Parts: sequence; structure tokens; C-alpha cells
Amino acid sequence: MKIVCYGDSNTYGFDPRAGTPGRLPKEERWTGILDAMPEYEIVNEGMNGRMIPDGDGGFQNLSRIVRRNMDADALVIMLGTNDMFMLKGATANMLGDRMRNMFQNVPELREFGERPDKRIFLLCPPSPSTNVLFFQMIGLSAAQTAGEISKVMEELPSEYAEVAEEEGAYFIDASNWPIALMYDGLHFSEEGHKVFAERMAEELRKGA
Repeated sequence: MKIVCYGDSNTYGFDPRAGTPGRLPKEERWTGILDAMPEYEIVNEGMNGRMIPDGDGGFQNLSRIVRRNMDADALVIMLGTNDMFMLKGATANMLGDRMRNMFQNVPELREFGERPDKRIFLLCPPSPSTNVLFFQMIGLSAAQTAGEISKVMEELPSEYAEVAEEEGAYFIDASNWPIALMYDGLHFSEEGHKVFAERMAEELRKGA
């Protein structure tokens, strides 16, 4: 089963710790752990800092990714974490609309999802820590408070579930998965990647 994983730094496998290459080894990323399983072939299309595409550049990039992977069996989409931190006044409804807009502006997604032998999985990402240090570490200020982020995460699963139903995608709620995070409060630790891979394997089997 060939699966394209389109996401942000937690799909890329970003490692924020000083003195590292900035990326966990393939065998420690959730995508790499899945790829090592005999039933899966994983294409990692994670990118640090990626937000839900909301303009021609992002739409075209996703179009190219889908077009060159039309032979894949599934597409996994996990985005929204950067949006809720970096967009002032971001709400779950806003993120749901951005995701809906992405589907509507990338016709290749609809073409892919309408094929009977293919499946799109839309994930609500795991919850970040209530004490995220990452943005301070890189010299940026988050646009939202911890309380505002918490409210978004409470409401985001239902928003994404609605988008998934509209677009014929399989919804996965990872918001309450017990994913261990790095000290920055945002990125999956090695153990977090392992647990995420195990949970994803279960969901992929259910949604196959």
C-alpha cells in the first residue's frame, strides 16, 4: 500500500534539539516506522512550517505532489498546528474553512479521492503542550495564547470531521492520542513518533 503523507514538521520529523541534524533519523519518524512495515510504502511530503494552503503557491505545490503520486493508494493529510499558532484570532471554524478551501482549489484531490481504489485520510493533529516553548526558541511570538489554542483543539475534531464528510475522506481524530512531545512542547519525541505510527497503522487498516 503506497501512502503519501502531506503535513508539517511533525510529518517531516523535525528535531528541535541543538547539536542534531534537525531531523530525526528515518527509522525514528512515524512515517519511517510505517515504511518499515511490509504492507506500507511511505512517501514523506512533510515540510517544516507548513500551514494549510491558502493561495496559488500552496495549491499548486499540493497539485504537483498529488499528480506525481497518482499511483498511490492513499493520501494522509495532517495540518493545522502552525495555523492555530501563527494566525491571529484563529478558530477551529477558520481552520475548517481553510481546509475546505484547500480541497476546493486543488482539483487533483477530488480526482484522487473519487477513484474507488484510493482513499484520503484527513487527520486532526495531536494536541500541543499547554506550555509551548518552540516559538520563543526561534525568536517568534505565537499569535495565540495557550487558552486560545486549547479552545481551538477542543473544537477542531468536529470541524475537520465535517470537512472529511463533505469531501468523501476518512476522518482520523488524533487530538487525544497520548503522543509524547519534545521539550519544546510542539514536536513529537522518538516515543511520540513510535506511538503515532502504531495508532496510524490501526487507523489505516480500519479505513483501507
